[in-house]
Amino acid sequence: METYIREEKTYRDGIPCDFLCHLQTPACSGSVYPAHYHSYIEMLLGLEGEFQIFLNGSWHLWQAGDLVLISAEEVHHIYARSENGGSYIVVRFMPELLQNDLAGTGLEMGYLRPLLSPEALQEKVIPGKDLTGSEVPRLFHKILKETSEKEYAYELAVRSHILGIYLWLIRYWHKKNPASFRYTAEDRELFRALEPALAYMDTNFRQNISVGYLAELCGFSYSYFSRSFQRLMHRSIPDYLNSLRVAEAEKLLISTSMTVTDIALATGFETSSYFIKIFRKYKQLSPRQFRKTIQSNFTG
Repeated sequence: METYIREEKTYRDGIPCDFLCHLQTPACSGSVYPAHYHSYIEMLLGLEGEFQIFLNGSWHLWQAGDLVLISAEEVHHIYARSENGGSYIVVRFMPELLQNDLAGTGLEMGYLRPLLSPEALQEKVIPGKDLTGSEVPRLFHKILKETSEKEYAYELAVRSHILGIYLWLIRYWHKKNPASFRYTAEDRELFRALEPALAYMDTNFRQNISVGYLAELCGFSYSYFSRSFQRLMHRSIPDYLNSLRVAEAEKLLISTSMTVTDIALATGFETSSYFIKIFRKYKQLSPRQFRKTIQSNFTG
């Protein structure tokens, strides 16, 4: 199979770039960029033409005026459907760009979770009609202009504009699903308290992790930790761990020729049959179907 590697962070003059912006202008139909993933959060604004993007196990149609959000480390593949290609604005930024503004408030875990996780908990392709009357398109063009002209303190302007787009996004998601974005003062304290467990799971999800140990990391009882996690994350601890394992499996399926059994064991599943069952639950495809689909450049 063709091997796709993880796209690394961009450096300029030896300095890591916390944000990037450019105009993507494919000249004809076909694959714009092969399946890949990276540590940047990515936002796209369609300007001309029609495209498809592979996210979360399926292809999604998007076109001029639409906004697409790609979470950090999320596998994606973009395909131009229009005969003359098209164009769209690409804005990439490291999570730290927003985390630094929210650090210590207890909000970063709640507000930024949709950007840091490849899970399909929130809508990722926003139709242009929903952006009507908003500042979002204008902010995309401002970011493109600032990064092109690089006037004095342009970094501050870009950061402000990215925050403006994300503010619109989380308010949009909140209107669609208020329960997922309702954070009280108590919730903010709980997010801070849960951070050691979340960080441990994000790093050690391949291992057999006990809920009791996670509760100890946070200084909570077993039952209180379980209830708090379920309430704030809107899912059980095993479900959350499996979502991390499936996300890692996606990367191995597109970047290696490992067998399904080997990938199951490498990502923390005890058997390949259970891995296939859980993968299908999250992606609506078996691992083999996922690998075949993302290689197919499907445009139906």
